Amino acid sequence: MATKTLESMHSVSIDDIWKYFSTATIIKDFMLKDGYKPTFFQNNQVLATVWERPSLRTRVSFETGFQALGGGVITLKAYPPNAADIIFKEDVRDQANVLESMCDLVMARTYSHETIAKLGAAMDIPLINGMSDMAHPVQQLTDLFTILEHKGKLEGLKVAYMGEGTGNTCQDWLIAAASVGMNFVLATPDYSKHQLLQDLNFGMPDQRWVDEAQKRAKQTGATITFTNDPIAAAKDADVIYTDSWIAYDVPAEKEKANEIREIFLPYQVNLDLLKLAPNAMVMHCQPMYRGFEITEEVTSHPQCAVSPEAENRYHLQKGVMVELLKPGV
Repeated sequence: MATKTLESMHSVSIDDIWKYFSTATIIKDFMLKDGYKPTFFQNNQVLATVWERPSLRTRVSFETGFQALGGGVITLKAYPPNAADIIFKEDVRDQANVLESMCDLVMARTYSHETIAKLGAAMDIPLINGMSDMAHPVQQLTDLFTILEHKGKLEGLKVAYMGEGTGNTCQDWLIAAASVGMNFVLATPDYSKHQLLQDLNFGMPDQRWVDEAQKRAKQTGATITFTNDPIAAAKDADVIYTDSWIAYDVPAEKEKANEIREIFLPYQVNLDLLKLAPNAMVMHCQPMYRGFEITEEVTSHPQCAVSPEAENRYHLQKGVMVELLKPGV
């Protein structure tokens, strides 16, 4: 049985991953091959989406996905404060009580991971983390799903993650890769040599994510490697992955964007890097900042799988929502 709260990849078991994939594949095949949208949610079930931070792919994929399956959606904004529907300065337990009394499922996108944890602990209905500062599980599930479609397998593939080691995408990627037997290589700058990155709290993944990844790797035979060498990381990779180097909604990082770019430039996904991995898929969770972590030429390159990756958020998340709303979950 799938966990009630999809808080991070910590809360997604190896069995859950394949269950989500199976259901998502069935629903996607129905729609794309037969033109049929199965209405799983015929009992007036309602998804509440909660937005403390803005989104394009996450909002469109969740809200259209739930409606396409026959359910209803209510959108709650947590910003700006003078026009918000929900503000997390209120006790989260009280907000959780309201949400669970009127809705069947909640998807929340917040700044603090603690908010997700508190909401999940206080509700008896399923909760999905649509992204927090620590985790982005639906993105990593989608990434695995997309790679499986393109490569036909996951076990034994090499993933080269280029860039910054902290934060939601990279951290959940560690556990996701280890869960399915993929060999994950994280290539980052040597943070000890860059005071700016230390001042801005750049760094390596949280030890809790590393420990869980290593635990699962022992089960699946995966390897987890950290390196400062972008060439060694990218060589013969099956997947090259990157994410934004800069959080543009953090003023201190935005102010130092050009200095950060200079430090990270050896880890940029460009045509020279692709020569080291001629069979690799290039992936990015978006938004992309061309000229920083990825070049314009790569975004339109045949190896780039960013568009199907983004579309698969819609399909994969349908599978997750169906599984979480099965009776008994």
